Amino acid sequence: MSKPLSPDQVLDKMAKYCAYQERCVKDVTDKLKTFEISQTDKDDILRYLIDNRFVNEERFARAFVRGKINQSGWGLNKIRFHLMQKGVAKEMIEEAMLDTDEEVYRQRLIDILKTKAKTVKAENDFERKRKLAAYAIQKGFETSLVWEVLKEF
Repeated sequence: MSKPLSPDQVLDKMAKYCAYQERCVKDVTDKLKTFEISQTDKDDILRYLIDNRFVNEERFARAFVRGKINQSGWGLNKIRFHLMQKGVAKEMIEEAMLDTDEEVYRQRLIDILKTKAKTVKAENDFERKRKLAAYAIQKGFETSLVWEVLKEF
């Protein structure tokens, strides 16, 4: 059995945790719960991390939006939902989404649909488009944008 960590050791671990990738307050709070230190020490550590910009919700939201569009192929609806689950303020979510380049976002949707179209089995064109639309909407893309892009197919 290992010896419990001191608050300074926990602070060091949390600083490394936050430096490794962008984190939101909820992620940091959840991680702090795993350490056996007092609630006061946890609050002090969180306050230190925020004051010293290890944790920044706005920066986190922007990185999350960028990463999920570019790496995961998520649409804005799904991203918005996940950011809300992480406790990010609605204003910050909307502001982070304004940074999205509409042309890049649209092209990402087109690429996803083209890739998926190769594997979709359908008896007719209508059914094929319906399946593609369902797939894109499930990934969080806006219904109107999905159908607009599918009309161009």
